[in-house]
Amino acid sequence: MSETQQDEYASLLMHYPDIDRNRQSIHDCLQRTCTPTFICDRTILQDRYRRLADSLASHWGPSVIGYSFKTNYLVARSRIFQDLGGWAEVVSAREYALARSLGVDGKQIIFNGPHKPEESLKTAISDGAMINVNDPDELDRLIALAAVREDTVDIGIRLGMTLPKLGHSRFGFSLESGEALQAIEAIRNSSNLRLVGLHTHLHGDTDDPNIYRMAATRVAEFAVQYLPDHGRDLRYLNLGGGYPAHSLKPKSRLEWNPQPIDIYIQGIADGLKMAFGDQQQLPTLVVEPGRYLTCDGIMLVTRVIHVKERDGVQIVDSDGSISMVPLTHYIPQIILPFSPDVIARDETGVQTIIYGSTCRENDLVYEGVFPPVECGDYLIHFAAGAYNSSMSPDFIFEPPGMKVF
Repeated sequence: MSETQQDEYASLLMHYPDIDRNRQSIHDCLQRTCTPTFICDRTILQDRYRRLADSLASHWGPSVIGYSFKTNYLVARSRIFQDLGGWAEVVSAREYALARSLGVDGKQIIFNGPHKPEESLKTAISDGAMINVNDPDELDRLIALAAVREDTVDIGIRLGMTLPKLGHSRFGFSLESGEALQAIEAIRNSSNLRLVGLHTHLHGDTDDPNIYRMAATRVAEFAVQYLPDHGRDLRYLNLGGGYPAHSLKPKSRLEWNPQPIDIYIQGIADGLKMAFGDQQQLPTLVVEPGRYLTCDGIMLVTRVIHVKERDGVQIVDSDGSISMVPLTHYIPQIILPFSPDVIARDETGVQTIIYGSTCRENDLVYEGVFPPVECGDYLIHFAAGAYNSSMSPDFIFEPPGMKVF
């Protein structure tokens, strides 16, 4: 690889599993399973969670971290965040059922998303889940479901807004068009619905802290203007996710400058305090991270199965596939070679093409300068924890499992 790549990789590798320090643990994991496989450093995921929890406590106070299940179902099943007190953030009936099967209390499930089937809404109401309504027709269904109940159903609404660099979200009740105001009026006119929360969510990998502050300010301004008793009635303010992890620059970005999580939480708190800062009892601040929590601490490990030279190029076949790391199309990968004993291959690089082991001609995993490798070597894809596993199709090979050390 080039010197520029080496420098860029070096600044990021410090955030990922330390191969030298954890060589024996990683080697033991690999001896207990076949490649390709995801390897998870539990301590990194726990560290990300605790840093976020500390930041929320420092800048706000009462708070909830809801792990975004869709980011990595293998992590959800591991219960790493559940054991730390994390809630479940789900966006489908399937994910809701998964959360319940993992023992998550219904009152600790945040139910988001644009498609909540009737039965899942009924279940969520009965469970006392935190339902964030996304659309007018969904609100109409909830009004009808609540009308036949004797108790009051507590809900939140998702606010959509236009923000710099992001444009207008397709999700939620638009602030600009008046949809959000119409929604709260409809809730007021329902005898069995009660608005207790406001929710918004930025695009994934939003790295500009000012946008988080601006979104929080818009939520606060809406509460002040249209909810006269917001200080008493609102029990939670949900500022969603989007927080970046440590990765190379996404291919769609001209600039990329991710900040420590504390910077984003401080911006959110500052934006909300204009409406809630003088309250003795603050509403609960909810965040729903996925990528920030999982990306850094999980690697995909594949193995070299063939090596040959063609026209001065090292041609490598691995037992993985581009379909196992689909986010390669969004963010360039960091791949490094290791011996069967998990010792780094650091010889001078040569022009290389690494292919996956499917029958597709375009199963191209890597192209560029890469150290010479041998059959049986490991190829480690770093920062692979977010979305790759969840989006990996059942194509030719089963999607990789995960080992945790």
